[in-house]
Amino acid sequence: MQAILENIGFTKGEIKVYFALLELGNTSSGPIITKSQVSRSKVYEILEKLKQKGLVTEVIKENIKYFQAASPRRIQDYIKNKEQQLKKEENDFKEILPQLLQKQRLQEQKQEVKVYVGFEGLKSFYNEILNQLTPKDEYLALTFGDKSINHNISLMYRKFHQKRAEKKAKAKILCNKDDKLAIKDMNFSDTPFYEFKITDQIIPTGVAIVRDIVATVNWGKIPRVFVIICKENAEQYGKFFYNLWGKSKKKN
Repeated sequence: MQAILENIGFTKGEIKVYFALLELGNTSSGPIITKSQVSRSKVYEILEKLKQKGLVTEVIKENIKYFQAASPRRIQDYIKNKEQQLKKEENDFKEILPQLLQKQRLQEQKQEVKVYVGFEGLKSFYNEILNQLTPKDEYLALTFGDKSINHNISLMYRKFHQKRAEKKAKAKILCNKDDKLAIKDMNFSDTPFYEFKITDQIIPTGVAIVRDIVATVNWGKIPRVFVIICKENAEQYGKFFYNLWGKSKKKN
């Protein structure tokens, strides 16, 4: 019972004093202190808080304060009032959320270089990309060399492209003809808005271009994603990509 009331928002002291009042009825502070085992220095502060919650009433008789517990049904009213307050706070927060997001975007614009470390870092990067994608965006990528590919990597990229397709963002993927494993395991042409081409030219691997972002994945012993956020840089990489794309063959 006490744990439920604590979860609702009552302190241990408030619960002790309220339970004491339920048993004592209309009483002065002395019996409350004895019954609840709450110190005199704290009991008046707790009684005041319970009054504010609508759970204690107070009258003065012959210059002595007497307190009485309100019906436990008032706790239901307290919960409803709390729900209404939370709803109001939620609505108030929704009003300032666009401003907070704008502040974050401005900060991200200042941040031109990021590094994500480990496989979890790689997943974090792609989740952040997914959060930004719109149907107007296009994801361009130069696939990894065969030595970098394993089941977990392939599965992660499949999930990424499934979610990308749900957002109706296009993807163009370019792979070197000698990367047989990449051609087999990194071709997700079964997902919508996806094109896959093969080139016979030597290309950098593990490069992704989207929006103002150019990301390069360096595997080594610990995967790292080096991200540069720069519109001009992304445009130059995009031109390089499309130059190769126009000379490459579509994979059937």
